[in-house]
This record gives sequence, structure tokens and C-alpha cells, in this order.
Amino acid sequence: TCELSLLTVCAEILTSLLFPMRWSHLYIPVLPRSLTPMLDAPMPYLCGISRETFPYAVEDISDETIVVDLDRNVITLGPNVEDLPALPHSRRKKLEGALKANAGDVFWRARNLTKGDVLRARASGDEGALADMLDKAGAVWEEKVRTRDDAFQLSFAPDSVNLEFDEDANVSPDETKQSRWDAVQEAFLRFYVSLLQDYRRFLPSG
Repeated sequence: TCELSLLTVCAEILTSLLFPMRWSHLYIPVLPRSLTPMLDAPMPYLCGISRETFPYAVEDISDETIVVDLDRNVITLGPNVEDLPALPHSRRKKLEGALKANAGDVFWRARNLTKGDVLRARASGDEGALADMLDKAGAVWEEKVRTRDDAFQLSFAPDSVNLEFDEDANVSPDETKQSRWDAVQEAFLRFYVSLLQDYRRFLPSG
């Protein structure tokens, strides 16, 4: 991604969602260019790479690495990444339901839209209106990654297109909102607990 603070936020979210387990391997939320050769190390790692550094890191990335492009919402699996075992169906459906309810609109909300807005525009059949909506959404995101980085506490200009639909900018000082991320973390915690509740049965005796 172009936004350095986004790397740290996403890395911290991933590690927090592992609770009650902990990530105990290589962890570098923002990997400097000088350390990119370690991406070929024969060990698990969770590293954040800026878009500026990524071209220098490509040759060092292991064939067993999973790369997530946060700006384009694209996940790329290395050629030697093994297939993960299937999750229990009923527990997977509960987790997916909680994620869709609380974080399903993250990609669109980052562009000041909701998935419902996009679906309604597509259902209307008005290609021009849909194109205008997506163009504006793209402009919103481009401004975010180019001009605002939470790591530097920079704010949008008063005439910014981001402020038109920014919930945080337009919320009343007396209004309180419950964090959706608490619900997401709780969903993962319930999922892990349900999977691991009988783990003692698989431990060797003695």
C-alpha cells in the first residue's frame, strides 16, 4: 500500500484476531528496503511492504508467500502455497456471517460508499451513473493514499471529496458508536474457542 500507517494497522489487526493464540514468528509491520532479502528466509513471517519498496522486494519474496495488496483488494498466492484444510461448514458460516455483518462494507466504506449503493446502481441499469459513482470512489481513495496518512496526523482540506460522506467528520459530539471491530474480534474468538475446545483429546498421553 501507499499508506504506511495502514500497514501497521492491518498487521496489528491480524495479530489481534489470532487471540487467544499469539504470533511468535518474524513480525515487521513496516519492512525497510534494506531488510527485503529476509523475505526469502525459510520461516513464517508477517511483514508490511510499502508500494515504494515493493519493486525491490519482489525478487526476494518466497514462493510460499501470500501477498495482499491493500490498495487494490487483491490476494496473490505463491506457486508453492499449500491448500489449506477445509474449515467446519457450520462454524465457517457463522464466522462469515459475522464478518459480512460487521466488516463486509470495508472496501466500499474506505471509498465513502456501501456495497448496497453499488448494488443499487448496478441494478438501475444506468451505466453512466455507476461509472460516475465508481470514478468518485476511486478519487476518494486516491486522495486518501496520496495526501493523508494517519502516521503523520494529516487532515483533509475543507473542500475535500472525502469529507462529504465521512461519518467521523460529520458525527455529533454527543453521539457514540459501537466499534464493529469489537464484534469482528469476538467472532474470531468464538470461532477459535469452538475449534479448540476439545484440543486435549488430541494431546499424547503421559
